[in-house]
Amino acid sequence: TMFVWAKVPQGYTSAEFATDLLDKVSVVVTPGTGYGPSGEGYVRLSLTIPNAQLVKGLSRLAGWKPTRHEKTPTAQTA
Repeated sequence: TMFVWAKVPQGYTSAEFATDLLDKVSVVVTPGTGYGPSGEGYVRLSLTIPNAQLVKGLSRLAGWKPTRHEKTPTAQTA
C-alpha cells in the first residue's frame, strides 16, 4: 500500500497531532477524521513521494518530542 495509518500518541486528537507535527517538525500528515469519525485516533502518512523526501520526513519525525503527558489516573476515595 502507499499509505500508512499510524496511531496518535495518547493525549492528542488526530487533528491536534497533525497540527503538532506540522508546527514542530514540518511534516504533513492527514488527520484520520478526514476519512470519517472512525478515523479518530489515527493519522495517515502518504508514501507517494520520492525516496529522498521520505527519508527526510522520517528523520524529522524521529526528532518530534511530545509536549503532552499521559493523564495519570487519580486514586478514588471511599
